Amino acid sequence: MKKRLIAAALAALAVGVGSTAPAFAHAGHEHAAAAPQSAEGEGVVRAINAQAGTVTVAHGPIAALNWPAMTMAFPVQSATLLNGVSVGSRVHFVLVNHEGHPMISELHVQAPASN
Repeated sequence: MKKRLIAAALAALAVGVGSTAPAFAHAGHEHAAAAPQSAEGEGVVRAINAQAGTVTVAHGPIAALNWPAMTMAFPVQSATLLNGVSVGSRVHFVLVNHEGHPMISELHVQAPASN
């Protein structure tokens, strides 16, 4: 049972990661539609790996990239972007195209929603 769960999780991750490439993969190809230089999103931080310089965000749809809501690990442009960010933080972020892959260039913690 545990092996099936792990296999399913890895398959879902592979599909999620594979679906990120098309939006940025065509940069530099004159015949392809131009990829946006940047895109903005909002989500909730699920994990932080300061050593690797990544943050995992469960984000809503990102219309500029034609992405549905999903959870992804993104590299950050600078480790200082992770200062003040913790698991569970609601964040607004800006993605830029870095060598054909999305990278967070801005990361801002949002105030908690008031009830």
